[in-house]
Amino acid sequence: MTTSNPHIEEIRRRVRASYDELNRLIEGPLSHIDQNQLYRSPGGEEWTVMENLAHIVEFMPYWADEVAQLVARPGQNFGRTMQHEGRLRALREHANDSLQEARAALPTSYAHLDRVLTSLKDSDLELTGRHSKFGDRKLEWFIEEFVTQHLANHVEQLKGCL
Repeated sequence: MTTSNPHIEEIRRRVRASYDELNRLIEGPLSHIDQNQLYRSPGGEEWTVMENLAHIVEFMPYWADEVAQLVARPGQNFGRTMQHEGRLRALREHANDSLQEARAALPTSYAHLDRVLTSLKDSDLELTGRHSKFGDRKLEWFIEEFVTQHLANHVEQLKGCL
């Protein structure tokens, strides 16, 4: 099968691979650990399993919406800082959810992200936006930094919690 947007399809493939790995962790090792370990910090500034999951559930639709808005209005401000209230609120409100609650929230979160990614064309990756910390960047960079690599990094953090 050939696609007219091979770069977008590769991004979707990488995001899906991380999402599938996340689900394997939830269905496998995370479902078999002592439930208290879901809420125990692995040390230092590292997040707990549930903080990671709460953040993943929150950031997939957040970044999807940011991508869609940038495509609609290139050149606009893009993204947020680590102090963004929505990000922090999701951690506060969902860091104590059960594994079942996190598992139930993930499909809707992922589907929203995938719908936005599916709507993109490779040419959209050249659009630019302005981030308060990183300055002017192309959409391709934003997606790699805040979606593709971000999700992969959190999956690795979850593995480290085990």
